[in-house]
Amino acid sequence: MKNFTKMFLAACLLIVFAFSVHAQSVGINADGSAPNSSAGLDVNFTNKGFLPPRMTQLQRETIASPATGLIIWCTNCGASGELQVYNGTIWSNITLSAASGTLPGAPTGVSATAGNTQALVSFTAPAYNGGSAIISYSATSSPGGFSGTLTQAGSGTITVTGLTNGTAYTFTVTATNAAGTSAASAASNAVTPVTVPGAPTIGTAIAGNAQASVPFTAPASNGGSAITSYTATSDPGNITGILNQAGGGTITVSGLTNGIAYTFTITATNAIGTGAASAASNSVTYATVPGAPIVGAATAGPAQASVPFTAPTSNGGSAITLYTATSTPGNKTGTISGPGSGTITVTGLTIGTAYTFKVTATNAIGTGSASAASNSVTPVAFAIGLSYGGGIIAYILQPGNPGYVSGETHGLIAATTDQSYGIIWATAPNQTTSVPGGTSIDIGTGLANTDKIITQNGAGTNYAAGLARAYNGGGYSDWYLPSSLELDRLYAMKVLNYGNFTNGNYWSSSEYSAILGYFQYFDGGSWTAINKGTTYYVRAVRAF
Repeated sequence: MKNFTKMFLAACLLIVFAFSVHAQSVGINADGSAPNSSAGLDVNFTNKGFLPPRMTQLQRETIASPATGLIIWCTNCGASGELQVYNGTIWSNITLSAASGTLPGAPTGVSATAGNTQALVSFTAPAYNGGSAIISYSATSSPGGFSGTLTQAGSGTITVTGLTNGTAYTFTVTATNAAGTSAASAASNAVTPVTVPGAPTIGTAIAGNAQASVPFTAPASNGGSAITSYTATSDPGNITGILNQAGGGTITVSGLTNGIAYTFTITATNAIGTGAASAASNSVTYATVPGAPIVGAATAGPAQASVPFTAPTSNGGSAITLYTATSTPGNKTGTISGPGSGTITVTGLTIGTAYTFKVTATNAIGTGSASAASNSVTPVAFAIGLSYGGGIIAYILQPGNPGYVSGETHGLIAATTDQSYGIIWATAPNQTTSVPGGTSIDIGTGLANTDKIITQNGAGTNYAAGLARAYNGGGYSDWYLPSSLELDRLYAMKVLNYGNFTNGNYWSSSEYSAILGYFQYFDGGSWTAINKGTTYYVRAVRAF
């Protein structure tokens, strides 16, 4: 009886030690502390767990009217048993996973390196992984919250993209294991993503003398680094010009070749490098005045001089249209049209006066510098047989001749060659009709005769007067068919062995009758009339 009493008292003490009841809350613990007031049952041990009832599935089904929320361990459910709860209708599995430990420590040694709209963020894995392998790391930017992830357990480098070039960023790194994500690391150094600048916008290029001015607008993006210079490059030639500044402006490209068409592109450069080129500019071709011709040996003539020259090595990029020879003294000038070398005749010089000459070339831009001075020449007096006015002097007017002016020298110039060896005097419809207004045989009337004949026969070179009038020897356009007495002066010239005449018959512009025209036989000098349909020689003349 005594032993029973002792055992009963011990059990009561144990119950008092292990359980405490407070206002419908039950606490089970080793220290006798009061249960949490929010819990109906507060089990609190640091070295023991909670063990629910254990039973097979068949045994579970013997529980009559299980309460909703009733928990058991079904020993033969699932692969190796399941913790289950009754939800009021069926028993449901409470999914369990292996214990995951705690959160890892924060990564250390975070360092960033800038790239083009991105950064590389290096880090060292934390010393403590929280008792569970680290799965991944994440780097996050400030500002912007841009992030990058690296899936591995150890140290590494994370690429963070989507950054804005030119903006400064710092980065923090976190580590993640099965338990969750760590606290962030300390912030990295600040970095500013940069790249090469964008392409400038090119303006309208303007040609200069062996150079061009190329305007441009700065690119929309400097790549995050200040632009330090711009370069304009020509095509063809790859000739460049540089402007050292950050904003838009105008670049001068020198060393171009006048007369060549160029386009230009522009690039911008910053500390990272040189960006893409702009679109090509408009095409420009610069021309300047021509260079100086090279003067040749001048020769004197009757009151004139012939000045030969060689075209300059540069036409300035524009075709030469005119050359001018100018005398010293007097500033008398002569010109010749065309781009190449030639000979200029300067008239109106004073006989017996010595002259030198300089030649200039002119293009669409203007007149270039003059050549060196020519040799000195002294014009001579007019005389039959001398070259002059696009031909050879055939006759010098004498007192009493029409057109004679006292104190002046005038006369006839014969073309240097025949214009035809056989051509009719008038066209067929007019070979039996008088020239309206008539003609004359006198000196000084040949031009009027010629124009009357042309009025009758119409424009054309298929008859003597029309052919003579069309001749433009020496650049002159006032040639005509000589009258009978003018033609006789050409015969006299032949007698003096000037003019390279044949011994044939030459037409005059003088009409004898409706069906006959005057001609002269140059083998004896006789002149008479013959049918206008006959074919004879023609030698044009002009007055001076």
